[in-house]
Amino acid sequence: MLFSQLGRGSTTLVVTAHPDDEVFAHGAAISMLSQLGSRVVLRTASGGEAAEHGVTSSAEARRRRSARLEAACTRLGVSEWDWLAEGRWTDTAGQPTPGSLTTAPVSDLAEVIADQIQTIIPDVVLTVGPDGLTGHPDHILIHRAAASAAASCDVPVFGSYLLPTDIAQGCDLLATVLPGEPVGSGRMTGRDERSGGPLATPAHVAEARRTALDEYANGLGTLTLKELVRFFPGRGDSLLLRAVLDAIGWQTERYVRVVA
Repeated sequence: MLFSQLGRGSTTLVVTAHPDDEVFAHGAAISMLSQLGSRVVLRTASGGEAAEHGVTSSAEARRRRSARLEAACTRLGVSEWDWLAEGRWTDTAGQPTPGSLTTAPVSDLAEVIADQIQTIIPDVVLTVGPDGLTGHPDHILIHRAAASAAASCDVPVFGSYLLPTDIAQGCDLLATVLPGEPVGSGRMTGRDERSGGPLATPAHVAEARRTALDEYANGLGTLTLKELVRFFPGRGDSLLLRAVLDAIGWQTERYVRVVA
């Protein structure tokens, strides 16, 4: 198995673009590894500011999002978390504006991630796969930077991904509760990875992942999909990912070894 050597005494570094990526992309692995005794350290590149509405400043949005991230990390069993460089890069929902994560040079991100690797000394780095899991430009950027940094530090890195059939199953589920209504950005297509495979995690990690997702929006992880769509305002990739998890199983994640 991909992480068969990671147990008590090991360290896992998870590198993400935004708060909530740790749940959607790595929630099962984090929960399982923490229960095995691995020290799981999370570093996030932006504050998830674009997801917080009704605030007057990026600092306030980041403060609110950090509280949600803290709660989600507790649910999953993350040992410690921090920003890669607090306030340096802002989440602008993929819009290329000054100071946004979207416009950050890969080399700058890779340098910061490499510094974290040299400080934390992980046995493995987890991030998203080459398509960013969802096709989001920030996710693709963080994949490239994490892969580059890990290669320079000679640390193995694994990227999470979804199969096209996983996404199709999620779309089919959504069609039963939102017939005729489009959901998602259209960027999420999945990848057929020949060398990758599913991570075998115990079924009980699903509960940790569900409750962690609830920290970002009430019921996002634990309500049934039919109940959720009645009041959840979003019709983007978060809702599509939620449906995919229902379809493939909340304890399921797929990883491929990344070569920088």
